[in-house]
Amino acid sequence: MSATQIDAQQRAQEYARDADLRRAVGVLQAERDTILDRWLAVVAEQPFHHGRREHAVADHIPALFDAVVTTLERGAPLWLEPEAPLANPAVADAAHQHAAARSSQGLQPADVVLEFRLLRQEIWRALREQLSDRAPTGDLLAAQLLLNDALDGAMGVGLAYFVSAVEELKHEFLLTVTHDIRNPLTSLKGTAQLLARQMAGPSPNLDRVREGLAQIDTQATRMSILLTELLDVSRTRLGRFEILRVPTSFRTVLDQVVGRSEPDVAARVRIRASAASERVGQWDAARLEALLENLLSNAVKFSPPDSPIDVVVEATAEHLAVALRDYGRGVDSAELPRLFDRFFRSPSAADDGIDGSGMGLYIARGIVEAHGGSICAMSAGRGQGCTIGFTLPWGPPSPDGAAS
Repeated sequence: MSATQIDAQQRAQEYARDADLRRAVGVLQAERDTILDRWLAVVAEQPFHHGRREHAVADHIPALFDAVVTTLERGAPLWLEPEAPLANPAVADAAHQHAAARSSQGLQPADVVLEFRLLRQEIWRALREQLSDRAPTGDLLAAQLLLNDALDGAMGVGLAYFVSAVEELKHEFLLTVTHDIRNPLTSLKGTAQLLARQMAGPSPNLDRVREGLAQIDTQATRMSILLTELLDVSRTRLGRFEILRVPTSFRTVLDQVVGRSEPDVAARVRIRASAASERVGQWDAARLEALLENLLSNAVKFSPPDSPIDVVVEATAEHLAVALRDYGRGVDSAELPRLFDRFFRSPSAADDGIDGSGMGLYIARGIVEAHGGSICAMSAGRGQGCTIGFTLPWGPPSPDGAAS
């Protein structure tokens, strides 16, 4: 450490020992709601929240603010030590929870750091506006040093979460790829070996050869779908899920998906659509097909083969509303909040031998949210069926959508 740095630290310690921080604490406590409202307004205007103001709301920022004020209230010089930003566990916990929430929304580390910096900006704005010009300089400098230290520590915790999340994603990705691709690869290899033996004989059975080639084509298609899903999972997780908006009739897409289904599945689907829902929206038709195929496949997988699957399509001035209901095994209330999590599979479904990768509903959520909509699951419990409901705004948000 240089002589200049040592001198600066000694002066900071003197400020910390002698400062009276009660004025600053009083201002922050009195202006709490104003500071948080201003923070929300400026954050909602950032590009990463554009048109999605509801995503800017987070309970963890008020918790972080309160923890920082408590740290300021203590006013001890311990915060000048290297580990000091984490000396108050509440600061670290709120920062960690905020980073986790933003990560699930697809934000990047730089976005979260900017949110913390904007919080610091609003805190200092309030102090400048409310503190008297006669406040001792030493008190102000001590308050600034402590606030900066605590919020810098919060930024460090947030960045550390993203680093660990990326490592976890890579691990999950490798495990899923290994598990889900091994089966079709094994089938491909076995079929190829069988065909090789057939062709090596004096009189190959051409029907058997054609059957084997069809199996290879089926397994290759299955692998292609799996790889596409894995890429979509990664894009969703990293906030890079892109959509191509074109004029699209939802009912046309729905009819196409049902029409491509097996005849016994198509016969189970009961569609009820309002006249207003026939309106054309600005959506990605291919993504909507993938969304409906995922939801329909889930409904078929988790319900008896003779039970109906209801699809209700309604509309408001703002969005299309869709509800897809099955009458099958249902979902326990404890599992509902996790149903759209990445790679989540219900333990009971796994115990019953129901296949699945845990990617379908996670991708479905990504597709809906990329369109600016929302998705949820409802179930009265085991044996009561399940309803997946989602909304799709008719078009992209307007330039001032973040403020509406």
